[in-house]
Amino acid sequence: MKPSPLRAFLCILWMLPAAAHAEEHRHAPVWMLSDTDSTVFLAGSIHLLRETDLPLPEAFDHVYLEAEELVFEIDMATMTDPGTAAEVRRLGSLPEGESLSSHFRESTISRLREYLVERGLPVNSFENCAPGMVFLLLSSFEASRQGARPEFGLETIYFGKSLRDHKPSRGLETLAFQISRLNGFEPAMMEDLINEALDESAKSGEKLDSIISAWRSGDEEKLASVILDDSSFTPQLKKALLTDRNRNWVPEIVKALATDRDVLFLVGAAHLVGDESVVALLREKGYVVTQLAISE
Repeated sequence: MKPSPLRAFLCILWMLPAAAHAEEHRHAPVWMLSDTDSTVFLAGSIHLLRETDLPLPEAFDHVYLEAEELVFEIDMATMTDPGTAAEVRRLGSLPEGESLSSHFRESTISRLREYLVERGLPVNSFENCAPGMVFLLLSSFEASRQGARPEFGLETIYFGKSLRDHKPSRGLETLAFQISRLNGFEPAMMEDLINEALDESAKSGEKLDSIISAWRSGDEEKLASVILDDSSFTPQLKKALLTDRNRNWVPEIVKALATDRDVLFLVGAAHLVGDESVVALLREKGYVVTQLAISE
């Protein structure tokens, strides 16, 4: 690892007493931990953004330039692989001969059909989908309705940069693994979650605004509150989607710190805030993890 002016500036800035500079600095949704010869950056991502949410906070470009390797939740290079799409379809579909109607109450099926009609989608779009896939698709449809798309998200943007700059990148998980986390839930539990998602769909724009505002400001407590205090985010869902995965990632972060390379981990912002976040788990292990402060 080579020393750089940016590293020197960041180290000085992170050492400033927070209270003395509260009026002069705000935080970015980026954290860092260092040893004698390397730094790991933990950057909180919003996977889908709207064009109006651009440009991204400058802190992301700063740490990207410093990084010699990027680590995403999944290997972004696999996203264009036909095999990945086929695996997602397989995991997201019910076994042959089954339909969603055989797993959910008729009232829920009616609500889903009404939702699809209102969104201008085929009425039977969900019929062969596994319950977990329906839950994921609802989130995707609502994000798309608000103009939030992958091409504006941080993963797509920084993976594209890494290709142009010939920076290596890799993933922590496979897309199939992520989908499988929801397939382990009982259909009755997924049905309840889907009904809550339908209840909240009218407020999806307001919710997205709140998340992006807290994320852009780097307000750790507010971001945790907006994401984690949602009544539909049950303890079981939090464990499957966040806590278990956070614990799996910590050894990978520690391993990256043990190298002599600067590594940027770009993962969902929800994984970096709250009591059981990646940041909290690293601090429990004795690592000094500091949030990046940006001069106004």
